[in-house]
Amino acid sequence: MSANFPFVYPSQFTPNNPGWSTIGNIASWSVDSTGRRFTFVFGAGNAYSLYIEVLGPTAYRLRFNPTPGASYATETSTAVVSRDLGVSGLQVTYTQPSSTQLAINTGTLTIQVGLAPFYVQVYRGSQLINQDAPGQGVLYIPGQQVIAIMKTAPSGANYYGLGEKAGAALQKNNYTFTFFNFDNYTYNGPSEGSPGPLNPTEPLYCSIPVLIENNPMLTSGRPFAGPAYATGLFLDNPAQTYANVSANDYSDMGGKYYLGSLYNELDTYFFAGDGIADILRQYTTLTGRAPMPPRYAFGFHQGAYGYFDRYKLAAAANSYRAARIPCDGLHIDVDFQDNYRTFTHSEMKFPNTKELFDDLHLIGFKMSTNITPVITTNVLNQEGVKAPYVQRDALVAANALIYNTRYQSGEDPNPYQGGVNYGINYGNNPYPYPPLQPNNQGQTPLTAPGNYPDFGLAQVRTVWGQQYQDLIQNVGLDMIWQDMTCPAIDANLPPSQQYYKTFPQDLMMAQEQVNPATGAVVSVNYLPNAQLHNSYVNNLLHATWDGINQLAPQRRNFIIARGGYAGMQRYAGLWTGDSASSWDFLNINLPEVLNLGLSGVPISGCDIGGFATGSGTTSQSGIVGGTIVGGITNYELFTRWMQLGSFLPWFRNHYDGYNKQFQEAFAYGEPVPTNCRTYVELRYCMLQIYYDAMYKWTQTGLPICRPLFLGAPQDGAVYGNNNYYINSQLFVGDDFLVAPILFQAETASPPISPTRDLYLPAGSNWYAFQNNEAPLLGAVQGGTVISYTAGLDLVPIYVRAGAILPFQELEQWVGQLAENPLTINCYPGPDRWTDGQAYQLYQDDGITQNAANNGEYRLSRIYQQTLTNSGTTRQIRIARVNDNYAPPAPFNYIAILGSITSANQVNRDGTVLPNVGDPASLQSSPADCWYWNQSLNIVFVKIYDNRADTTVSAAY
Repeated sequence: MSANFPFVYPSQFTPNNPGWSTIGNIASWSVDSTGRRFTFVFGAGNAYSLYIEVLGPTAYRLRFNPTPGASYATETSTAVVSRDLGVSGLQVTYTQPSSTQLAINTGTLTIQVGLAPFYVQVYRGSQLINQDAPGQGVLYIPGQQVIAIMKTAPSGANYYGLGEKAGAALQKNNYTFTFFNFDNYTYNGPSEGSPGPLNPTEPLYCSIPVLIENNPMLTSGRPFAGPAYATGLFLDNPAQTYANVSANDYSDMGGKYYLGSLYNELDTYFFAGDGIADILRQYTTLTGRAPMPPRYAFGFHQGAYGYFDRYKLAAAANSYRAARIPCDGLHIDVDFQDNYRTFTHSEMKFPNTKELFDDLHLIGFKMSTNITPVITTNVLNQEGVKAPYVQRDALVAANALIYNTRYQSGEDPNPYQGGVNYGINYGNNPYPYPPLQPNNQGQTPLTAPGNYPDFGLAQVRTVWGQQYQDLIQNVGLDMIWQDMTCPAIDANLPPSQQYYKTFPQDLMMAQEQVNPATGAVVSVNYLPNAQLHNSYVNNLLHATWDGINQLAPQRRNFIIARGGYAGMQRYAGLWTGDSASSWDFLNINLPEVLNLGLSGVPISGCDIGGFATGSGTTSQSGIVGGTIVGGITNYELFTRWMQLGSFLPWFRNHYDGYNKQFQEAFAYGEPVPTNCRTYVELRYCMLQIYYDAMYKWTQTGLPICRPLFLGAPQDGAVYGNNNYYINSQLFVGDDFLVAPILFQAETASPPISPTRDLYLPAGSNWYAFQNNEAPLLGAVQGGTVISYTAGLDLVPIYVRAGAILPFQELEQWVGQLAENPLTINCYPGPDRWTDGQAYQLYQDDGITQNAANNGEYRLSRIYQQTLTNSGTTRQIRIARVNDNYAPPAPFNYIAILGSITSANQVNRDGTVLPNVGDPASLQSSPADCWYWNQSLNIVFVKIYDNRADTTVSAAY
């Protein structure tokens, strides 16, 4: 790293040590004309100031620049889009109980500010829910920009979030972290302690410094006692940042936590609520929510580094269709490009590319390719000829590239040059990459020197977005795979920088200064990358998102990215970088994705099976006859990973085909394809549930996949067994509980039983999921621990009693069936007859912008109740709330599970329906009807979609 701006390990960032200054006594304070912003002046010569601004009844911002005389007139955040967290009609009052205290009342919270010395405490009524650590609070080092905020950690508090972090624990207590976007291949980069997937300390590809504190009911007689509550603290700072949650790595941090940074302002946002859902609602309002993605984003995807020509790509596509394993996305790595020229495609390797893509579209595939921010300086095309590179020319003409100007070193007229190392072609890829040549072993190191756009400038973002035109409008690309976003640089770097593989930290880059009142850019500052590093990716994603939406304005576009910063969810989903084939990586996959959901990112997942070879690889790979042989992921590991992935928001198998023979499910011997197919098919039948959960996120910020405590917030036992249950179980939506097998059993030495404990949360009863292939077993009472043995063909799944789960018919790809009716599965259990209890069903066309632009969607509420006045009657009501879209399917089914006897009568809105007696007659019936499946104990009802509000009653 640069000598001016070194990378600093977490144990070397030490706000709990002497040498840091506190705010001390406040000389004066004032409130602005809004009555919500309070400014405090302090320090020698009254040269320093900070302010607290109330953003809503349960949120405030604290902003402090440690530079004397600092101005707060402009904003620079790439994370924040709205600071209105409920200011409309908000009446903020304040009193000064004494000369050393100011009390700011929001109507819900009291923010108590100490004036001599400065400190902050937050009360909900009379209950203390947050406070600065005594004698510390806001900390800084005079003459530098090093800042931190030290808080008290209540006894019994649990901490979550912090975005993409390694480690097999969902909870972040007793760990220390740093945030520095870094191409951390196989998570084996800079760390304190042993590097690898189990070490949460090391930096990864994505940085989201938001920490959620969850407090269960606290007993009386001690601080923070009172009803359960949650708080959130977000440090909006794109420099290298830190978090320490009571980890004694360099000092005694017992009962404390902090967030801090090496540079920039201390710009923090505090949120409070009754539970984590309240924090997520506020945080995702602050940092933004995306519109609904295309429906295919929730399908299964396949990618490989090594689909280097049309024949390998087409073989994978055709094999998936032949194997009847549903698949939607095909992702082609940089092999697709003409000699690593970003935005191009190779007609040498992919002749008649548009025709190829058209053919693949016909059999349901959506096409993606890898777009990195490097713009190669190589003047040669794939044929070894000096040829125009029109996309580079456009960026050069727009003065879009970062200059090689360094901090305090004067302007440099030359663009900064870095480059990317794409690994080694061992001889399996026969295509040329001039001027690269094989060495004496026949191996070609694959590198691309290049320049990088300065995405901190709006005009650069615009020009970048325009360069997708050929791929989007002519070639037929459907979605973008945004890679190397840190950016990843390890070609042409000196040895001192190779470890971190990114921009030199003293490289000067643009930052726009924005007028907060108008949103207009008022000036541009140039700062060293050290101060802006983690936000580079947000500007890149912003540029791509705007560009592809301009080029394809009528369709819903999608980006899957390998990195991000807070707010990235507005533009892209995230995959968690270059994992390796190992059981450790499988183990961290679930808590990593769940914490990303708790950090505002609803769509995330990892490379199923592992991108790189690892301890779960069965043999060393090598070249035989120009083909890679070996390097295959253990079949048990692969199967368990596919099963877990089938329940995560982003579901993609992606691997390094230059070092692995294969990793597609169809390429394994049986029973691997069958076992994988079972859960991919289940995923496709459940797509409506994922779609509905995504819609709920757009409205509330609740993630698609949720930890146990979000689905059972009143049950303290979910934290039992040393947090094993919350680390290894998840909810999909509200009621679908999955407990995957994440350990080696069948191929272990010696083999062990694939048996795990799973916990069914208290407060509900639970049914073992049968997928309507067998009758429901008896309900299991919540609060029960079950020892569950699951062979490689099985994943433990339970459904909450009273659940309403809409399933669709199986497709090999999203949109295969012109008409795809839903089966609305209604489980016996407690009534869900109020609006708040009802299931929300969201429907639109899944691909166009008509829902977002014209309100063309249908939102329905589905209710159920059981009446026991004379006999038993199960009632299901479907009521449209927004009715501006008509799904293609003319009818749907209702499945009334737990019908151990046939209904005596089924009616719809009082009209008795005929019992047609068998499934074939039900399917072919042109009118509403029903039948009882005696072997499944399910009453199936067919209802045509011709009423805005309808009730079906089955009397027993």
